[in-house]
Amino acid sequence: MKNSKGKLIWDHLEEIIAALVILVMAIVNFANVIGRFVFSHALPWADELTLMLFLWATMFGGAVAFRHGSHFNMGLLAEGGGKKRRIFLAAVSMICCVAFSTLVLVLGIKMVSNEIAFKGMLTTLHISQAYQGMAIPVGAVFMIIRSVENFITAIKKEKEAERT
Repeated sequence: MKNSKGKLIWDHLEEIIAALVILVMAIVNFANVIGRFVFSHALPWADELTLMLFLWATMFGGAVAFRHGSHFNMGLLAEGGGKKRRIFLAAVSMICCVAFSTLVLVLGIKMVSNEIAFKGMLTTLHISQAYQGMAIPVGAVFMIIRSVENFITAIKKEKEAERT
């Protein structure tokens, strides 16, 4: 039972995190609107926090797309071919996705390193810009993992189809 619950959480981890981040964004924005229109006092940090959370939600949303195979891939080309063609195109798709995500990961790490080295701060939140920038390499890691998982699933699906 625990194993299946753990698998369920793992299978939907990005969606859970993205949903929580979006919930916090909605609460912060709602509080800011109430503050602005009811109390005539906006929360000065709300916009900056919302932008930071938006970046996190975007990166996890990208990972969700990779998990569902909703990104650009060669599905249309593979549908009409045989088993070898489908496996080959699944491998090409995975390699392209992993290569792209690795590039994003490396550049994200460099960006975060620079933010730390130059002590970049978010103006109204008074925290390091690295907390915002970390969304990029973290999201890229999830994209790499999900790309490989999709490839493994495609291979298993082909083997299963072969048996029937």
